[in-house]
Amino acid sequence: MKNKRTIPLVAAMLMAISTPAYAASDLTVPAVKEATVATPSAPQVPSTPAAPSASYNSSSNSNSGSSSSNGSSSSNSSSSAASSSESNLNNRLVNVAGFSTAKQFTGYFANLKRAVANGNMDAVAKRVSYPLVVNRADGTRRSILNEKQFMKEYSSIMTSKVRSALSAQNVNDVFVNYRGVRVGEGELWIGVVGGKPGIYAVNL
Repeated sequence: MKNKRTIPLVAAMLMAISTPAYAASDLTVPAVKEATVATPSAPQVPSTPAAPSASYNSSSNSNSGSSSSNGSSSSNSSSSAASSSESNLNNRLVNVAGFSTAKQFTGYFANLKRAVANGNMDAVAKRVSYPLVVNRADGTRRSILNEKQFMKEYSSIMTSKVRSALSAQNVNDVFVNYRGVRVGEGELWIGVVGGKPGIYAVNL
C-alpha cells in the first residue's frame, strides 16, 4: 500500500516541476505605462522678451547712428563734393585761365560785383582791360580805348542785362577755359592781361 501512495505523489511532484510557475501579477492584465501613451503637452506660452542686452543696444544705437549718419554722411558727401569742386575750380583758374592764384580772381570778382552794384563807375573802369571789346547784338563791335571813354559810355556798356548777369553769377559756378572766366551766358569775359585781371570783352 505504501508503494501505491508514493507513485501518485511522485507523479504530482513531476507535474509541478514541469509546469511553469505563474505569479499572481503575471496573470493580471499589464498596466499601461504612462510613457507608452503620448499625452499631449499643454502649449507653451511664449516667454516675455528680456530687456535688450547691452550689445543689442549698441548695435541698435549704431543702426540709428548709421541712419542719422546717413543724413550726416549725405551732408558730408555734399561737403566733400563741394570741396572737390572748389579745388578743381581753383586749379582751373590758375592752370587754365592763367591767374596767379585763385584768390587773385575771387578777390577781383567780389570787388567788381560790389562796384557795379553800388554804381561806382570809377571803380568798375579800373577793373577793365583796355582796349575793351564790346560786341553788339547786331554783330557789330567797337573798342573802348581807356577809362575815360568807358565811363562816358558806361550805361551803353554795363546795361541792365550785363549787370543782372554779373549780380546773379556765383563765384564758385563760373565757367573757366583758356580764354578766362565767363560771366553769365558770356555777357562778360574776364582774363589776365599784363598780369592783372580785368574785363576784356562785353557781349550785349
